Amino acid sequence: MNGTGRARGAARLAGALSVAASVAMSAVVLGATPAAAAGPEIKTTTQYATIGERLGVTGTGWSPVGQTVQIQLCGRNAIDLSNDCDQTNQYTAAIRPGGIFYGSLVVQAPPTPCPCVVMVTASGSFAGVKAPLTISGAPSAPLPPVTPPGPPVRLVPTVDEPVSVSSLFGGPKDVTLVLTVKNTSGVALNAPALSVSVGRGSDPTGFVEGRQLAPLPAGASRTLRIPVRIPPFTYGDYTIRSSVATGQGTVAENTPVSSYPWGLLAVVVLLVALVLLWIVRRMRRRVAAGDAGPGAGAPPADAGDAAGPTDGDDTPVVAPDEPTAVP
Repeated sequence: MNGTGRARGAARLAGALSVAASVAMSAVVLGATPAAAAGPEIKTTTQYATIGERLGVTGTGWSPVGQTVQIQLCGRNAIDLSNDCDQTNQYTAAIRPGGIFYGSLVVQAPPTPCPCVVMVTASGSFAGVKAPLTISGAPSAPLPPVTPPGPPVRLVPTVDEPVSVSSLFGGPKDVTLVLTVKNTSGVALNAPALSVSVGRGSDPTGFVEGRQLAPLPAGASRTLRIPVRIPPFTYGDYTIRSSVATGQGTVAENTPVSSYPWGLLAVVVLLVALVLLWIVRRMRRRVAAGDAGPGAGAPPADAGDAAGPTDGDDTPVVAPDEPTAVP
C-alpha cells in the first residue's frame, strides 16, 4: 500500500508540474504577442559605414507575406521621400513567413547631403520605415527649417450691401456675404463644414448658417452667396464671421459691416428742433404780454383836462373874453 500511495503521489506531482509548465508557456506566448504587433521595423548591421562597404538590412513585423519591399539609401533624412534617395542603388526583398525579410546594399553617397538614413518602403506605399546611418566621406549639411503646413483652405469674404431704406429708419439691414473658398491643402477635401455667425466683437454668436459643403478638389475654388440680416434698431459696427472646418484644421475670417439709421436720427433731430422752436415762440409771447401790462394803450388821465371842457360833440368850449376895466 505504501508503494502504491507513493506512486499515486508521484503521478499527481508530475501532473501538477505539467500544468504549471503549460501555464508558464502560455504566459510567455501571450506576453510575446504584443511585441509582434508593434509594427514593421528595420535593423542595419551597423550605424556607421564607409563608402563601398556592404550594409545588411533586416526587417521584422512586415506583412503580407510574399509582398516585396524596396531598400534605399537616402540623404536629408528622406524629407522628400524618394527624391532624396539613390534610385540607382536599390535592393528588392520579399517578405517571408513570420513577417521578416533580408537584404543588403553597397554604401554610396546619396544624391542629397547627410544626415542619411536607410529607408524601406512596401510596394504601393509612399511613406517608409527609416533607420539612421552615418556615412564616412559623404557630404553633409544642416537640415532646412521645418515649415509648418499652411492652412487647408483660403477664405476671401466680401459683403454686398444694397441700399436699404428700411434700415435708414431703424429697420433690419439685409446684406449678402460673398465667400470664396479655395482648397490649398494639396489633397481633396471630402466634407468641409461651413459656419457663419454675426454680431458684435471678434467672435460673434448670432447664428446665420451652418452646413456641409460639397467635396472640394485640390486647388479648386468655390464661391458662395449667403444672406445675412443685421437686427433692427442697431447702431454701429458688426462682424460677420465665416469659418470652414476640415480634417486638417479650421480656418476663419471676420468681415466688418455697419448699420447706421441716419434717417431715424434725422427725424428725431427734426422733432427736437420743432419742439424747441415752439417753446421759444411761446416764451416770446409771454414776455411781450408781460411788458404791455393790464392798462397798455389807454390815454393819460389828464389828457382831456389839458384840452379843456367839451360840449356834447367833443368840440372844445371857449370861454368868452372878460371886459377889461378902464381906470
